[in-house]
Amino acid sequence: MKTRDIIIIGAVVVILSFPLMYFVMLLATGNAKLVFKGDLSRAVEIESMARMQRSSQERDSLILAASYAFHAKVDEGERVGIETERMLREQERLEFMIAELQAERERLEAERRRLERAMESRDQNIAQTVTANQRRATDLARVYQAMRPAEAAQIMETLSNNLAVDILRAMTDDRQKARILSAMDTDRAAELSKLMQSR
Repeated sequence: MKTRDIIIIGAVVVILSFPLMYFVMLLATGNAKLVFKGDLSRAVEIESMARMQRSSQERDSLILAASYAFHAKVDEGERVGIETERMLREQERLEFMIAELQAERERLEAERRRLERAMESRDQNIAQTVTANQRRATDLARVYQAMRPAEAAQIMETLSNNLAVDILRAMTDDRQKARILSAMDTDRAAELSKLMQSR
């Protein structure tokens, strides 16, 4: 046999077997069915119904799963919406608190500035008062230095301790200061000496 004869025989076999192959494919895909009389046809019908029922159950289960997924998505969306609203309310509350804190901070800053000004004013007043007192003590010290020690001691015993000490400290003549202290009552002289030392 020649190659050409083998090819011809192969082509004839393929051409003749094509309808058979096509029919088998139709049966396999369910597009064609064989109907037999008697028990076999009933079995085929039951199998076909079972196949349809399985297909229907699969479709129903897919629909049910899709329904569950849809409801879960809707529920999740509602939860996200509720949480978003809660967070927005919380953000508004925080912004309100921040504004209140800012206002309180500004009020405290203004109060601090007012207190600083009051302290500066008080310090200036104290400095002016101290300067005036020092000037007065210096003037009185000149007067008492010029007096006789007994007379100066007699007058200084009537003054407050602070003023007497300021006058004695302002005196430039230590001898006159000593004479005045020695002319005073000893207890008062000791008290004034201690005060002068502590300052």
